[in-house]
Amino acid sequence: MKGFAIFALCIVAVSAGIVDHEACGGAGQVRQVRISDCEGVVAEMRQGVEYAVEADVVPAASSAGLHLKVTVVFMGNTIPIIDAVVPNSAVQPGVQYTLQWSITPGAIPVGNTVPVTSEVSDAASTTVLMCARITARII
Repeated sequence: MKGFAIFALCIVAVSAGIVDHEACGGAGQVRQVRISDCEGVVAEMRQGVEYAVEADVVPAASSAGLHLKVTVVFMGNTIPIIDAVVPNSAVQPGVQYTLQWSITPGAIPVGNTVPVTSEVSDAASTTVLMCARITARII
């Protein structure tokens, strides 16, 4: 298993629970999504708190580099959270990799339950390789 970190993370003793997800595109697979201090069908997240996220992915095609786009849909508007190239992220088909990033919920969706989409694409062609959607309640 190989891993990439999109942002430098200071990992402390937190529990990263498995959060239910649904596929939302691409021929690859997102096998599991883990978020610190969350688990189950709805990830309950507090505004202003940073959460470590990990996703085990298996691409169906090779890529010289990956791009990660994380968005939230709130009141019909798509709000970008992360839109960045993943450094040193060449991948081969059929091999499991672990992507890591962090998110900090803002004030906009507080008090609401929102879909959060994490889309992994080929950095050069922008072809979506795999995608997962979770549900988060922002408190």
